[in-house]
Amino acid sequence: MINGQDIKKLEDLSEQFSTWIFKYHSENFAKPLFLIWYRDNDFNKTEKILTYKNGSFFTATSLIELKEKLYTERNELIAPNHIHLWLTAIKEIKAVESINYNLASVITDLEKGILEEKTIEGFAEFINLFDDFIHQDKKNNHLQIYIDNGLIREAWEYYYEFIFWPRFNDQEKYDSWDRPKLEINIPKLVEEFKNVILKFEESIKVTI
Repeated sequence: MINGQDIKKLEDLSEQFSTWIFKYHSENFAKPLFLIWYRDNDFNKTEKILTYKNGSFFTATSLIELKEKLYTERNELIAPNHIHLWLTAIKEIKAVESINYNLASVITDLEKGILEEKTIEGFAEFINLFDDFIHQDKKNNHLQIYIDNGLIREAWEYYYEFIFWPRFNDQEKYDSWDRPKLEINIPKLVEEFKNVILKFEESIKVTI
């Protein structure tokens, strides 16, 4: 088991090298996947998902496999130098994910009509990830239409207007606030959200 000191060290190194491990759990895969999210060193500090030179995601089905594959397949990846430096720096540290996208849980909640904070937050965080994917390469621009969908945009904007910013600006006030409910066509939202997920997963060739 990774201890607290190693977790803190890994977090510090991830911040230093702008490189993070994230866990991706979708009902469309038998096992959760582990991927790499990073901030590029380009002028715009573009946020990207690590890919192979053929455009497919770098993925692993365990944290142990993730480190092994990063070492053995590093020459096949589109990876800026700071990712290689991060990989060297964490060589003796047990890997752990920094971010968890549990889409299976989000979908289950939405299908039950549950619109709790964690459900809406999980939804919005995945839309942000999808947006990063769109903007990391011009060839993905055609996918913008899926998150510009009216229901997707409405739920995403609700999260920032009634959850993210109120919580960020005044946690104590937020905790006692009876926020307005999200009034939305939930079955249709689920349908559109699943379309976004499928486009995210179909747009790249996941290697397992």
